[in-house]
Amino acid sequence: MNSYLAACYLKTEFPSRRTGRRRARQLNGEGAGPFDEYRCRWCHGVHIGHTRGHATHLRAGPNGPTPIHQLAQEQAA
Repeated sequence: MNSYLAACYLKTEFPSRRTGRRRARQLNGEGAGPFDEYRCRWCHGVHIGHTRGHATHLRAGPNGPTPIHQLAQEQAA
């Protein structure tokens, strides 16, 4: 996976950092987080993503995201 796929591809673009921050707080309150908003270096829009070091999934092929613990088990085997 390259940095474009991780940072921008298929992510929602918010109209402002304030709106992105508000949505990240909402998701955090629902127990889905921790999320933060960030300015994308590829499209220069605002996206939300997991706070650094807290990702639970990596984007993968046609079957959707792959849990990080599954990838770690596959690499260990």
